[in-house]
Amino acid sequence: MNQKEITAAVVNYFKSDQWQELMRMLTQTEEEIYHIHMYWENRVEALSLCKLMERYFARKGLALDRKIDLTSPSPGVAGLHSVHPYDPERSLYIPAIDMYWRYNPNVVLEPASPDHGEAGKNLIGWGKKYMDDYYKQFDFKCVGPREEREIEKYFQSAHWKKTLRMIECGHYTHVHANLEINFDPWILKTFTINALKEIGWQVDHVIPCVYIGAEGRYQGKIVFLTAYPEEVWDFGWAYNPDVVIRPATFKFSGYLPEDGDIAFDVWTKKTLNELLARDKYESLTDEQIEEILDQV
Repeated sequence: MNQKEITAAVVNYFKSDQWQELMRMLTQTEEEIYHIHMYWENRVEALSLCKLMERYFARKGLALDRKIDLTSPSPGVAGLHSVHPYDPERSLYIPAIDMYWRYNPNVVLEPASPDHGEAGKNLIGWGKKYMDDYYKQFDFKCVGPREEREIEKYFQSAHWKKTLRMIECGHYTHVHANLEINFDPWILKTFTINALKEIGWQVDHVIPCVYIGAEGRYQGKIVFLTAYPEEVWDFGWAYNPDVVIRPATFKFSGYLPEDGDIAFDVWTKKTLNELLARDKYESLTDEQIEEILDQV
């Protein structure tokens, strides 16, 4: 396939129903959406995709407010992690998007079939309505002075200190630190921001969401998008009515760190690099990217 054909195929993708629906989700005003996953079949090289998305959203007046991370969340799947368009004039939060793909040598860039996506969809989002409904199943407990002391004690614990080291160590593209709690996780967000401020970290955004966790079921998480250091990491949480807060005592999902600690899930740079090196991808030149964007 020559460059002209590759360019035309990418232009066609941006005109697809999947992409048009994504843009509708990013700009609609009916509901605040917190997070989006989308799924592709792809053979466009990862760094070319990063450049393409950065320039596309800038042209649309939604310049990204942070770097795009590359990651591999599961075997055979790579992705652009936390693509985050931003519009300072918009009152509703614009969600970060995770754009995942499986390599396919027979296409350039196309929507994945729904059975290769998530919950039978190749584009899925979670917003306020979903999270309100999700939280209804839990009997969250009141946080009073005693519970406050227990939560503060957690932020002096070995699990919390290990979380910080893992985020910064450079071995991982994404970290989930997993907890059992019995209170509204938005309270956890407030304590976390205070703990991060004490060590000089700055938080840009925090969102409530879910992910496929223990036994393949959706499980709660709080996503932290920090400005300094520029990282995206999550507290995964499971409701346990009998404890205020503690590190998870069972495996949630995904890859464990090298020491086998079940209170964490990690996505490693080693896994990502091996996956991207396995297949033959097509790069886009700067001229191709500009030609694509001129047509969409």
